[in-house]
Amino acid sequence: MQNSNLKELKMFIERNIIKNMKKVRGKHAPIVEIVENTSYELSVKSIYDLRPKFKNFFLFIAENYSKQPKFRFFIAIILANNSSDLLVILARDYAIKNKLKLIQYSIFPKNLRIQLLSIKEVKHIDNFTNLIEILKGFRQIFRNKLVKLKNSIENE
Repeated sequence: MQNSNLKELKMFIERNIIKNMKKVRGKHAPIVEIVENTSYELSVKSIYDLRPKFKNFFLFIAENYSKQPKFRFFIAIILANNSSDLLVILARDYAIKNKLKLIQYSIFPKNLRIQLLSIKEVKHIDNFTNLIEILKGFRQIFRNKLVKLKNSIENE
């Protein structure tokens, strides 16, 4: 990512996205990223609740494990409030097809719930709205799969 692109992205996020948004308080666990069979930790600097503008969306600002860029920005949507292996299996195919990541993460550390999140790194200003639409569609598809599963279990 070019340095000017990074500055533009940072300014866009500060001015248009997190300007009036509420920051989630507390310490946050790092996000682990696997690159070429090596695990790297991304320390989460802050999480912003984007619910007033975008329902069930959060913005993660994480410190990068390499020097450039210093910070990385991730947009996340809550797929389920209580995560489980079954829910991950239901969501996995769509996530792989659209190059999304699934993580089990506790956004609110004081609550002992671990949510299932789908996250995608924001690299350019242009694709921000596109990412929002992809994640919204993912949530809808995921919810429909849960309803089908529930109905098939009830019908037996």
